[in-house]
Amino acid sequence: MKTQLFLIISLFTGIFSFAQKDTFYPQAFFDKKQAQEMISYGKSTIEGVASTKQKNAYGFKAPLAKKQYAKEGTVVMLFPCTDYFNEWYKLRSKKENKKTQILMSEDAFKYRIEATTDAYGRFKFEKMKPGKYYLEAIVDFTATSSYRQQTATETGYNVYGQAIYSTPVYSTFFYNYDSANRESKFVEIKEDGQLLEIKL
Repeated sequence: MKTQLFLIISLFTGIFSFAQKDTFYPQAFFDKKQAQEMISYGKSTIEGVASTKQKNAYGFKAPLAKKQYAKEGTVVMLFPCTDYFNEWYKLRSKKENKKTQILMSEDAFKYRIEATTDAYGRFKFEKMKPGKYYLEAIVDFTATSSYRQQTATETGYNVYGQAIYSTPVYSTFFYNYDSANRESKFVEIKEDGQLLEIKL
């Protein structure tokens, strides 16, 4: 839980600095009144399940990888799609990479709602108003990888008992390690009182 909170805070607020990365913020004006109004009380509910899959070497989710549900207590964050947020997301989609981080202002980050998953990865946001929202979670999972290692040598002999070739024999070994993926989704509540069911 502590590790996940560290990842979330560092991602959005920049409280923890990464000297090796360039940092950018949206240049749009953050309208507190707009954000406050969008996350005020309504009669709708968003509920869903958070899960992830291991990615391949190219950064895409492997089709045959096992789906793993978010662990109990995983934080799911909901942001209203304000003008400022839309600018932040556009900037992140365009510029974020291993050398660049795109952060929100601390004020903008405060205007969010959080839910936590149960033992089955389920979460719920209640008393929501109609509008567009963005949901995001850092989902921990167990990844699997492999390596090849020489475990023997195969030697061939001629009829005189002389070695004529030698070939290394390799075996494949599998191991597990902890990893995490960022899972996100845009959703829209179209009318008050709606129950919106999603998969994150």
